[in-house]
Amino acid sequence: LNSTEYIKKAAETAAKRDFDALAQQVVDDLQLDGDCSHVFQISLMQEAKNKTSSGASNNTMPDLSGGNLINQFVSILTFDMTADFGEDMTIATKSSGTFTSGNSYLSSLYVTEDFIATVNNGYSYDFVTGESSSSSYILGFNTSTGVALPFCVGSVPGAITNEYSINKFNDYIQIATSEWNWSVNTNTTTSNKIFVLRIPEGDARIMDVVGETEHLGKDGESIYAVRFFEDIAYVVTYQQVEPFIIVDMSDLTDPKAVGELEVPGFSTYLHPIEIDGNPYVLSIGEEWNFTSPWSSSSSKLTLFDVSNPSAPLMAAEFLESNSYTHAMYDFQAIRWLPESKLLILPKSNGYNYYGNHGADSFQGFVVYEIGVNEVKPLYNLTHNDTNCWYEASIAGRSFVFDSNITTIFGHTVISTDLKSGEKSWEFDLDNGLNYTCSYDYSYNYRYNYNYGYAYEYDHVLAEEALDSANVNDDEISPSDDAN
Repeated sequence: LNSTEYIKKAAETAAKRDFDALAQQVVDDLQLDGDCSHVFQISLMQEAKNKTSSGASNNTMPDLSGGNLINQFVSILTFDMTADFGEDMTIATKSSGTFTSGNSYLSSLYVTEDFIATVNNGYSYDFVTGESSSSSYILGFNTSTGVALPFCVGSVPGAITNEYSINKFNDYIQIATSEWNWSVNTNTTTSNKIFVLRIPEGDARIMDVVGETEHLGKDGESIYAVRFFEDIAYVVTYQQVEPFIIVDMSDLTDPKAVGELEVPGFSTYLHPIEIDGNPYVLSIGEEWNFTSPWSSSSSKLTLFDVSNPSAPLMAAEFLESNSYTHAMYDFQAIRWLPESKLLILPKSNGYNYYGNHGADSFQGFVVYEIGVNEVKPLYNLTHNDTNCWYEASIAGRSFVFDSNITTIFGHTVISTDLKSGEKSWEFDLDNGLNYTCSYDYSYNYRYNYNYGYAYEYDHVLAEEALDSANVNDDEISPSDDAN
């Protein structure tokens, strides 16, 4: 069959299907509580991309569904946190959800007391023009009744960075995205914008875009960090330097950048704080040194003075080479104490690119004192590392109870006096556990003249197996390494 004949034949075949039975099968598979009256009609997903709620054309959104409008279903379970366990030791849950557009993944979740927004990404590539595009699809759920009921949908160009890229302010959604416009014929360009969508009322279902900024940052940069705070948005874009941008959101129909400051490095997390009654933004990030033969990075804490939105200043910074904090991307690892102006972060340093520990290696937490013109480390909280990773390893977390810091990292829990930094007690979560460290997950770097550079695990058991099989390690190919 040629293309025309195939389309005709496919349409005839589809018309013979029992769509009532198919629809019932879909509903049964979704296992929703009640019927599907709150599941969006498929046509609405198209309408959200192509029209506004008033019926006007919306040309900002391409169809990135790939022709598959029910490719993904967002499901939300709710339960009563005050409920007792039943006889079967379970708590009753209620299930709800709806189909979503996009051909990628659920990238983020935003939750307030009575509203949930989910964001899905969609990507497309036009083989005729050689151009690509991306979009974000937003589903709004009403949780005021205790069940998450979908009631509105919207879409904007580009993709969000993380959960801080979206914010609900009164009856509006603010969302910051970066769109990469790539073409085989031109260089890649970016568009970084903040969009404002109105949450519909009554029977309306589509979130209309009512305002948007101009492009934020320079061409080629993308958004690395965002923080919405009342009628202000703080944005960091990055390529090789970090423009710290302040956006005035007081007029939601016309948000605009009012201040910018360029500093080296980049930030992935922004935290508005107050010192002596003045507003500041504390950022966590990295700074790279590209001047040496080998590029190197330093963890970086920066304090921005934002008392004058049109002229932000860098009040203080602290750099530490060859160190890393997973709080850059794991934001629950951050602990800010507003009264004492202390910042608690997990940190690792002294680990080279092969995973080996140096003589000055450290894993644990650092307590920093944040002042008007200073970011100063006060003391370290060391968590011993056995150099034996396994699935029970815990990401760094810190808690403060009665002026004592309780920190959890790896396999240990430590309590420390907040004021003095002296350890009160330590508990090894592996105490009494009988295990051997059979796998040393450090990387060896070797050169194979047939295949170039290749990484391989220094795998104790693999080495023993090779020795017993009398296999020459130099003869192993990359595909053998993978096996």
